[in-house]
Amino acid sequence: MKEHFKDSTFSLLKALHHTKIAMEFYDDLANSYEYGAKQIMLQYSNKCKWIVDNIRHRLPQDMLEHIDKDMNDALFFESIEDKLIHFNQEQKDMIENIVDLISKGETIEVSYMEKATNNGG
Repeated sequence: MKEHFKDSTFSLLKALHHTKIAMEFYDDLANSYEYGAKQIMLQYSNKCKWIVDNIRHRLPQDMLEHIDKDMNDALFFESIEDKLIHFNQEQKDMIENIVDLISKGETIEVSYMEKATNNGG
């Protein structure tokens, strides 16, 4: 009989999330190789899939539904992080404040102001 995980912490979710991201990157790498290297990348991807599946089978249904919802767009957060890393500290703080407000149920209104150009615009 398999032991069921009762851990509903952030760490388990993050571990699954990063394993799923790794699996997607290995799949992507496999597409850029042929023959042996392709097979190695696919094996790594399958190992990541095994980890995710093995943990999923040990989770209670209510937890599984929550985790599935969060893992559907595994690369969504990765793509945002790729952009945020280039922000200066003031921009990062602003984004963090916006996310904090949204997570508290606040409504955020965003307006776009185009930069003035040197030719009178």
